[in-house]
Amino acid sequence: MKLCAKHIIAAAGAAVVIVLIILCMTVPSCAGKLGFETTFYYVCYNSPPDAQSASSISTVVRSYGGAGYIIGYDGRYYVTVACYYDNNDAQSVVATLGKKGLGCSVVEVTAGDFELRGSAKRNAEKYKGNLETLLSLSRLCYDLANSLDGYSVSQSSAKSVLGDVGSGLSGLAAINTANCFTEDIERLKAECSDAAAGYVFSYDVRRLQIAITDCITNVKIY
Repeated sequence: MKLCAKHIIAAAGAAVVIVLIILCMTVPSCAGKLGFETTFYYVCYNSPPDAQSASSISTVVRSYGGAGYIIGYDGRYYVTVACYYDNNDAQSVVATLGKKGLGCSVVEVTAGDFELRGSAKRNAEKYKGNLETLLSLSRLCYDLANSLDGYSVSQSSAKSVLGDVGSGLSGLAAINTANCFTEDIERLKAECSDAAAGYVFSYDVRRLQIAITDCITNVKIY
């Protein structure tokens, strides 16, 4: 789905509001698991045998306009072209790329069923809020990348949206100063700054989107 600049900017503002809501979350939880689950469908090019090979393929994928972000899943490396929230969308892109001679496949990754132990139980509501906010920010990047591909958003509007994504990440950083999210959020802030530097390309925004979803699927709750 492609959104106009007005809709994307409005969504960005909503994402920042979500962060402000999380700032007020102090409700303790004694649940054994964190009530959050979501699935991502990564369109991936090839499956390189090691990190070095993946890095080389990543450069090629980016030259074709793909994200080129490397994810690790089930002991294997995958070089991502894009990330979708619906399997049909991902499969459609794989079919289109196949007609162009690019052999890709869909890698389905589900995040959830996070175990809560020790002090993590006290932070359950905040951690769930972190994940929901990151998911919202990832979708915002997804919409922005699609709009950039469709030439329906200006560079100034794209930078404004990325600025709001950065603000959302900074808000998360402020409430996660020394926990399992801290390092990943700082890394995402750097990715966001890189995407907003100079001309904003859709593949850089997709890379940021996938970096956010990768954080969601790989964070170690403690």
